[in-house]
Amino acid sequence: MKEHTLRKSRKNTDASKGVEGVYKNLTVQFDKTFRRAVEASEGKVSIKTHHRYRESMKEIMRFCAREFRLQKLSKIADKHVIAYVNHRRDQETAEKTIKNDIAALRFYRRYMEDRNGELIDNRGIGLKSTPDGRKDRAWREDEYEKMLKLTRELNRKDVELAIRLARHAGLRVHEITRLDGIKAEQAIETGWLNVKGKGGKERQVPLSQEAKQVLLEACDLLPDKKLKLLVPKDEKTHLVIKRIQGFIRRHREKVFEKDHRTVNLTIHGLRHLYARGEYSKREKVQSYKGKKCKFDRKALREVSELLGHGRKDVTRIYLAR
Repeated sequence: MKEHTLRKSRKNTDASKGVEGVYKNLTVQFDKTFRRAVEASEGKVSIKTHHRYRESMKEIMRFCAREFRLQKLSKIADKHVIAYVNHRRDQETAEKTIKNDIAALRFYRRYMEDRNGELIDNRGIGLKSTPDGRKDRAWREDEYEKMLKLTRELNRKDVELAIRLARHAGLRVHEITRLDGIKAEQAIETGWLNVKGKGGKERQVPLSQEAKQVLLEACDLLPDKKLKLLVPKDEKTHLVIKRIQGFIRRHREKVFEKDHRTVNLTIHGLRHLYARGEYSKREKVQSYKGKKCKFDRKALREVSELLGHGRKDVTRIYLAR
C-alpha cells in the first residue's frame, strides 16, 4: 500500500515537473515576442498596458501547458481559446477580465512567427459586449463654456487647450498630450490630424475651424516645434495628464448642472459631447414599422471611426441611448 502511494506521488510530481517545463518553454518563446511587440509599438502602446497584457498571457500559457502540453506558442488555436474561456468562467472570473485576457492574446499574436490564421472572434466564443449602463457622461455645452471660462480666469492655458481639443476633435487626453508642434502644423495645413490611439490604432480626424484654432494657439506657445504641445521639456507626460484631470476634478462642482448630472464630469465626457455633435450632423431620421428610427447605421459607423473604435455599438454608448 505504501509502495503504491509512493509510486502515485512520484507520478504526480513528475507530471507537475513536466507541466512546469512546458510552461517555461512557452515563456521563453513569449519573451521574444514581448520584446518584438514593445519595440514595434513604441509610442503607440504604453508599457503599463504591455505589463498588464503580459500577466494575462502568463495565465493563458500556464493553462495551455497544463491542459494541452502546448509546445509552440504560435500554435494556439480556437480549441485552446474556447477551453481557456470556459475554464475561466468555471472559476467565476468576470467577463471583462476574460475579454482582457483574450485581447492580450490577439495583440501579441500579431508579433508571433509562424502563426496559423486568425483566431475565432469574441462573438464566436460567447464573449458579449461588457454592459455599460448607458450612463450619460457627456457635458452640456453650458458646462463646457463655464469650465473654459474658469481655465482662463485661473490662467491655466494647458487645461484650456486640452478641453478644447477634446471637445472639438474628440481626442483622448493621452492623445492630446502626445501631439507635437510638427504634427500640429501638418494638421493645420492639410485639415486632417493623424492620431495614434489605444492599442496603436491610427485614425484620421478632420479638423473643424475651432480645432485648427486650438492647434495654432498651442503652436504659437512652443519655443521648439519638435516639442509636445502641452508637455514642457523635461516633464513627464503622465504628470501633465494628472494635472489636467485634477483641475477638472477640483472645479467640476462649480460648473455642472445638478438636476441633469448623474455622473461626474471628466475630460473623457467631452469626447461624448463631440460624438453627439458629429452624429447629429450625419443622422438621418428613418421610419421603421411606423416609428421614427434615429440610429442611422452609416452615421454610427462613421462616428465610431472618428473616435478610434470602429464599432457601431460603441457610438451608441457615447450617445447614451
